[in-house]
Amino acid sequence: MPRTPSFLVGLDLGSTQTRCVVGIEEDGRLRCLSYGAARSGGWRRGVIVDQEPVVESVDQAVAEAEANGGLAIESAVVGVGATVTSALSRGPTLLAAGHPIARLQVNEAVKTATRARLGEDRMLLQAVPISFAVDGQPGIRNPLEMTGRRLEAQVRLLAASTVAHMNLTTVVNKAGIVVEETIFEPFAGALAAIGEQERQIGVAVADLGAGSTDLIAYLEDDLRAAVSIPIGGDLFIRDAAYGLRTPEADAARLIEQYGCAIAEMTSENSRLEVPSASGDGLRETSRRTLNQILESRAEELFTLIKQELARAGVEGQLIAGLVLTGGLAKMTGLVDMAERVLKTGVRMGLPAHLYELPEELDRPEWTTAIGLLLYAQRLRLHRRAEKETVAAWLRNIFS
Repeated sequence: MPRTPSFLVGLDLGSTQTRCVVGIEEDGRLRCLSYGAARSGGWRRGVIVDQEPVVESVDQAVAEAEANGGLAIESAVVGVGATVTSALSRGPTLLAAGHPIARLQVNEAVKTATRARLGEDRMLLQAVPISFAVDGQPGIRNPLEMTGRRLEAQVRLLAASTVAHMNLTTVVNKAGIVVEETIFEPFAGALAAIGEQERQIGVAVADLGAGSTDLIAYLEDDLRAAVSIPIGGDLFIRDAAYGLRTPEADAARLIEQYGCAIAEMTSENSRLEVPSASGDGLRETSRRTLNQILESRAEELFTLIKQELARAGVEGQLIAGLVLTGGLAKMTGLVDMAERVLKTGVRMGLPAHLYELPEELDRPEWTTAIGLLLYAQRLRLHRRAEKETVAAWLRNIFS
């Protein structure tokens, strides 16, 4: 296959699907070039428990994207969820009096703040600068060119399970792909589905995965919360399978065809044929019975999200509300249930900021993969700017 080094790749490894999206920069814009998807297995509650099925799924999704685009994929930005926690940290840097603060000193203050102890089996996934303080004056957005004796950075640290992260990168490497960088999946969803103005006025993004729900919240363009909640689509399926006494595969099919997160939206007379778990054939039950099960779990999920937003001090302050990404977001009535519990506006997060997007990718289950692609573009721009800065520094030295 011909090599195309200019393209970018986002790789979203999910408990039920692996999705791969390839894009290319053209005139400052990012165009969708190719994509691939494959069913996955080997996961439990958002964590890999058997590597081989996951490797096979990555192989298939990447091979499909390569075949569709006539290219060879060598590296990708990969999403991480399920095991992520966050905490605030501060790091001071002493300054030379009378001299303006330089980029190097800002970077050192941020680096110092990231040296906090993370605990057993925790590794630093991302460090997000929140604000700075100069000589004790807090709330400074950009301290460059200011003067003072002490610079302090306030940084939100996102930590992941070291073992879970290692397993994730290992399966991608086994599939022949180099991991460029890993990021918390709701960050990717936010890149694809929300804009700067929403981050300013307050917004939360919940990535509803099969194994977990991963949540971030912004207010005044600051990251206020980043957390994983151990409820995902798999629990909805298990609840339905147990309540209806049917195999999980049949429960998943019934949810996809007839599921609704608000039971009263379902006619009392609507009936379903449910396969028996014992294999004794079909039996009839009320569709509302299924949806009462789903409503209970959905209400619990959004109650936990509400608690996390309250813990972060942003409940009731997010003017742009909540954005839902992931395949579960398509469930009928889920947006309505979220609005009922959270008392705020809620919408489905469809991918944006990418042109020539195929219609089949304009769905919430593809939002994270496309956001990973957008992050790959941001990463390239950052590295390009760093190279230009170093080149300018060298020119100044030798001129």
